[in-house]
Amino acid sequence: MTGQAPSPAELIGSLTLIAGEVNSGKTRLLARIMRAFAAEGMGPLALMDLAPETIRGVGGKLGPLPGVELTVHAPPIAAPRLSGRTPEEVLALARQNAAAIEECFDAYLAAPALVLFVNDVSLYLQAGDPARLQAVLAATPTVVMNGYMGASLGGGELGRLEQERMADLAARCAKLIRL
Repeated sequence: MTGQAPSPAELIGSLTLIAGEVNSGKTRLLARIMRAFAAEGMGPLALMDLAPETIRGVGGKLGPLPGVELTVHAPPIAAPRLSGRTPEEVLALARQNAAAIEECFDAYLAAPALVLFVNDVSLYLQAGDPARLQAVLAATPTVVMNGYMGASLGGGELGRLEQERMADLAARCAKLIRL
């Protein structure tokens, strides 16, 4: 699929990933899809906002959308590669993120929605357990998520692992939208 916003009917009952480079429109597209689901009265809806706050023009929480009723899980997240000064500090930040996201997963699984949106799933895959993510995604009939798949943030071990895990996640999705 291209960057065109699919209709909710095209996404119901499937796992969809919006993937692309930094600032390619992944979050904007996810927001448009969320608004479309809300406009059609589909729900209950939930959002896991796993993005860090904007730093140097990168990242950013999705934030509340007017007219969209949903349960929001938004743990505090660091931008490891943009905040860490050494490879060790970058990895430590990624591990802290994974721990915060695990708590978010637990809260979500206590009352899963019919439709789940995930902003910046790649942040969890930097140091989190892909099997745990799959278990969370399997608890919801319809999932639409976005994540970073690119080269602009650099490589290193963290980047290599993140991209490898994102490629595996993309292969598991029924629908992949590349931006």
